[in-house]
Amino acid sequence: MTAARPTRSTIEFFGGLGVIGSSKIVVSHGGARVQLDMGLDIPGGEDLMAAPVGLGTRPGRELADLLRIGTAPRIPGLYDARHLPGDVRDDALAADAGDSALFHSHAHLDHMGLAGFVRPEVAQYASRETIALTRALAVTGEPLLGGTPRLREIAPGEPVTVGGISVEAVPVDHDVPGAVGYLVTTPDGTLAFTGDLRFHGQHPEASWAFAERVRGVDVLVTEGTSLSWEPRGDAPATEDDAAAAFARALAERRGLVLVALYPRNLDRAQRFIAEAARAGRTLVWPGRVAALFARLGLEGVVTWDASRQQSPEHAESVALARAEGFAVASASLDDVHAEPGRFVVMPDPHDLPSLLDLPLEAGDVLLHSNGQPLGDFDTWWQPFRAWLDKLGVELRFAGSSGHATLDDLHEMVARIAPRTVFPIHTFSPRRLTVPQGVRRVIADYGVRYGFEGTALTAP
Repeated sequence: MTAARPTRSTIEFFGGLGVIGSSKIVVSHGGARVQLDMGLDIPGGEDLMAAPVGLGTRPGRELADLLRIGTAPRIPGLYDARHLPGDVRDDALAADAGDSALFHSHAHLDHMGLAGFVRPEVAQYASRETIALTRALAVTGEPLLGGTPRLREIAPGEPVTVGGISVEAVPVDHDVPGAVGYLVTTPDGTLAFTGDLRFHGQHPEASWAFAERVRGVDVLVTEGTSLSWEPRGDAPATEDDAAAAFARALAERRGLVLVALYPRNLDRAQRFIAEAARAGRTLVWPGRVAALFARLGLEGVVTWDASRQQSPEHAESVALARAEGFAVASASLDDVHAEPGRFVVMPDPHDLPSLLDLPLEAGDVLLHSNGQPLGDFDTWWQPFRAWLDKLGVELRFAGSSGHATLDDLHEMVARIAPRTVFPIHTFSPRRLTVPQGVRRVIADYGVRYGFEGTALTAP
């Protein structure tokens, strides 16, 4: 009788290769499967569903359409059958989920944007802060595609076991609250996943503590966003730099100041509210953003009163937040026209013509603080710039990246000293150089890798 072949732990990538974001890593051992992240995938560099190209997904066909155009991966046994009409369903998609679980690193769409399509019997885990932010976003009008999943809390230092696999959450510093990396232990070894992290933010000690916690792992899967571009000689802008740039603009400008801030960066939003108040100004947010901030405990949150028309979604979000006891103050459009120098306004990025309501003059400033539109790769960037140019508004930048610099990535890999490293979440994974004794592997789709970095199946 031939002896049974021993079970091996394997690693497979279903997203994040050759792109920034879209992370999806599956670690398997025997019948157990652990997936790290479920990011929304844009594999070709162009989002066919984004406005103005595709004007969004079709109701009831969201997952089916994403599968058809290749922006959602065909991961066996993962998706809820309710989202799988017959024209896209096959035996692999309908397979038994088995002993599996999904672990989210943080609440950004490129890391958990597809989580709403996962079948309910697959447990989904995230940090307490990620759960709170995901729920608040859903209530204020920004739910995940497919619906809001039931997320279970994973506390740092309290591993969750899935079959023969153990998963531990390890906090890191990113530009969203509750970001974690993961340490995965199987019978064949250990794997660490960074999620997204940085070392120049408010809490670099968290990211360096992650590096220390996972030091010596067999496999490191790391984000490599900054590898995508040629190295810059200057130091990265910090959160202190972003706040200082914001404060300078408030001191320099006598009139209205605009800001485009990414609402999931709660620490920066609270800091900007405080900087505005120190300058004798009130920061006014779109209704849904104000409701989100109030629900998550920010202080001094202000939106428009009835004197300025907002979409029904904005008004409903604010009304519901107030009805549930969350404090959202109001500002009048008349007051802004009377004394524009006493205000800072965040425009609604999806309603650029509403800029015409504001008392803007040539030479006024908009401070872009990692908000929407996100950059020149965003389909909304050119219309955004055209509106600012038409109104004579100067565009300045007052942000800080949520991603590690190239130098910090190399230092992190040196400190961790894994046997094998997979750089993902980057256009240029080959820019990652590794110390002697560390093997760098550029992963391919359709390949299962062993914990020593060897390809076990051909692409």
